[in-house]
Amino acid sequence: MPRRSQRNRHQVRSPLVPPSAPSPRSAPSQTDDAGAVDALRELAELTGLARPVDRELRVTAEATDWLGAPFAQRWALVVDAFRAALPDGIRSAQSWGDESAWVVVHPWDAAWPDRALRLRAHATRLGLIASDDSEPEWAARVRAGDSADAGALQALLPTEVDRVFLQNDLSAIAPGPLLPALDNRLRAMTEQDSAASASSYRFTMDSVARSMVEGETAASIMEFLREVSLTDVPQPLEYLVAQTAARHGLVRVGADSTGGTAVSSTDDHLLEAIAVDRNLRPMGLIRDRDRLTSRVSAETVAWALTDARYPATLVDRDGAAVAAARHRTAPTIVDDSHPYAPLIARLRSRQGPDADAAWLDRELEAAVRARAVVLVEVAMPDGSSRELTLEASGIGGGRLRGRDRAADVERTLPVRSIRSVRVVQD
Repeated sequence: MPRRSQRNRHQVRSPLVPPSAPSPRSAPSQTDDAGAVDALRELAELTGLARPVDRELRVTAEATDWLGAPFAQRWALVVDAFRAALPDGIRSAQSWGDESAWVVVHPWDAAWPDRALRLRAHATRLGLIASDDSEPEWAARVRAGDSADAGALQALLPTEVDRVFLQNDLSAIAPGPLLPALDNRLRAMTEQDSAASASSYRFTMDSVARSMVEGETAASIMEFLREVSLTDVPQPLEYLVAQTAARHGLVRVGADSTGGTAVSSTDDHLLEAIAVDRNLRPMGLIRDRDRLTSRVSAETVAWALTDARYPATLVDRDGAAVAAARHRTAPTIVDDSHPYAPLIARLRSRQGPDADAAWLDRELEAAVRARAVVLVEVAMPDGSSRELTLEASGIGGGRLRGRDRAADVERTLPVRSIRSVRVVQD
């Protein structure tokens, strides 16, 4: 198997570098390119991190855990999944051959060259192929079939940090790429200002309210900030969290007894404002005495109100606040190695004597129309069976007519005595 040079190991582009970390090679960002976004979506589907469900691209349960893992672990998981997803002809015994030959693996498939080029582009994005077509040292073991090891790649990246600077202007500065688990939680309660070698986050009333809809509380937010802050929590930030918590829950959203959604509040003026808000017209909110009702799901209404800057809280039937999940995960795929098994089971469950007789009649009618020679198994009165070779000539009145080739005589057989029939190839 040809081996490629390992020179220029630093010339690797990978979209899996944490958002706050610089690329190992300084190059213009491609995330604004629609083609690059489509390529990343295809890569996410290929590696099982996302799946289309009812015209909606959803992350899988595996992606939820993957997002909180350190960079090295995330890269290794994606690379191993990418290798396992490579089609036959490229991947053999968990390894692959020279990437430059992928395009000629299936010469009779007109769509293959384009697919091969996309797969090769994915390998480049994952850092398995350098920009000059050489092979980085961390890719050699993956190509050979061993588990991915991001140690060599990790050495080229900035060290991930677990602390931030909280400032009086309601911003947070991470002095390096923040650990993914911390970054994900901080993003949920802030607006991200920038993603460079030092990421910047900004707290707003809307962002903090959003995190409270997702299940955070004033106490949990403050506890988290004290854990990750390199300094004390600034007083303006404490005031912001406290004010947002005091206002949060003024509008309560939950399911009603009819299966719809009810929106209630102790502030009747606020309900009136919601009822006439043009941005909320798609929710179909209708005034019903001291509340608003809608046929849209409670979670959707709660998020629509939050996006419209109303202090909405999702509650259960007992009135207790519950977390609302904005992003739904894709359901687990059932093993489809036998996709037709349920259909076959249903067909067999309907099978009976009548079905067998109908199928036999159709076979006999087809043989008569084609004047075919058939081998007929006939049940005899003593319980035994006999096979006759007939040139089928007619069927009617529950009887099959045909010339017996062996005896050279015309025979008439009761259809109910025929056990099976098959066409004899001349």
